[in-house]
Amino acid sequence: MSMYRIFSSLCLAGCLFSANSLYAQSEDRITSTNSATLIGIGGSNLYDTYLSPLKYTGTSLHIFNERMRKTSWFNNKFTRQQLIDLEITKTDNPAGNATQYSVLLGYSLGGHYNLIKTDKFRFSAGGLWNISGGVLYNQRNSNNPASARAYSNIQLSAIAFYNWKQITFRGQVDTPVMGILFSPHYGQSYYEISLGNSVDVVNFASLHNQRGLRTYFTADIPISKISLRVGYLGAFYQTKIHNLQTHNYSNSFVIGLVSESINLSGNKLKTNKIINSSFY
Repeated sequence: MSMYRIFSSLCLAGCLFSANSLYAQSEDRITSTNSATLIGIGGSNLYDTYLSPLKYTGTSLHIFNERMRKTSWFNNKFTRQQLIDLEITKTDNPAGNATQYSVLLGYSLGGHYNLIKTDKFRFSAGGLWNISGGVLYNQRNSNNPASARAYSNIQLSAIAFYNWKQITFRGQVDTPVMGILFSPHYGQSYYEISLGNSVDVVNFASLHNQRGLRTYFTADIPISKISLRVGYLGAFYQTKIHNLQTHNYSNSFVIGLVSESINLSGNKLKTNKIINSSFY
């Protein structure tokens, strides 16, 4: 056999081996976790008739982390999402002679099932479980200076992505449908509750006594090995129960950094894989 035929056979075998390797890798892809840490700053509007009949307005600061990861559920069409959101606000009454401070920590876990997928557009729907707790403090009050916030809900959620050149746009809307919430009665002190007078302070929550909406619009701009995320966060939640009304509204500009991470161990560490992003 001539050297030309031997060389041609080796080239053909190499091409077939490479194609087979690429096919095998595409069939066994590693899924990365899309992680973002952001800061949001904007306006806040607080109202709690347990503390004051006035609405307080001021500044809201959000610090939150979001993680998204594709799963093998439902034929690889389900993406898991986790959110941790810390909100700190400082607001004043209309006269400017009284200040309220609030701290609220929220945690959400759930996911979305992909319904529409094209080269540039994706739309998914699903649900999230949320639990939130915090406190609102009014420095002017002496008898009841603080009001606790605690609630947990199942939320409906929809999310969409659109890729334009190197930028990924995302829009997400969440709203609570049912859960539980804590609320004292009108005129009831927390000292009374601590003594055991806690009848009906934990209540079933749904559209008849609570409303909520969380809107989240972002754009991811790739920069070197990470991405810059900028966008808008609107958080609106209100309750009406036991002759008390509350609301917490905020509109914030958000900015932060995004990265993709992979957890490799065991056999996965010894094999070559192709990254399957949960976001891009």
